[in-house]
Amino acid sequence: MMSLLPLILLGIALPATQAKDYRKCELSRILRERGIDKDIPLPELICTMFHSSGFSTQAEVNNNSNKEYGIFQISNNGWCAEKEEDVAKSVCGILCSKLLDDDITDDIMCAKKILQLPERLDYWKAHKTFCRENLDQWSC
Repeated sequence: MMSLLPLILLGIALPATQAKDYRKCELSRILRERGIDKDIPLPELICTMFHSSGFSTQAEVNNNSNKEYGIFQISNNGWCAEKEEDVAKSVCGILCSKLLDDDITDDIMCAKKILQLPERLDYWKAHKTFCRENLDQWSC
């Protein structure tokens, strides 16, 4: 029985760290509950997230010398940190690896900081390319 205990504990811990693929309306509801839609049109944000990450929390993209993480595709270029010792220097105060789990609370907090930039949604290239018009399909 003692040899099974580590496996049981591992089985309990793994689901908490696994990635999640969201559905459009599920994500809209969560973002609305977290107040991210107060200043940003939600269909534009949902469209941008879809074209950036496919609504997957485990999305990782190499972008030139930077890497983008998670459902919002947040860059390691100052927003999140690759190493624990650099977390305090990052704008969002978070390890980039934390943006890959299924808890998007910290992702939303970081995205809210990005949305305070003058370019707001245009921080994400997908917004400029795909999400400026014909947004009916992104409403719930």
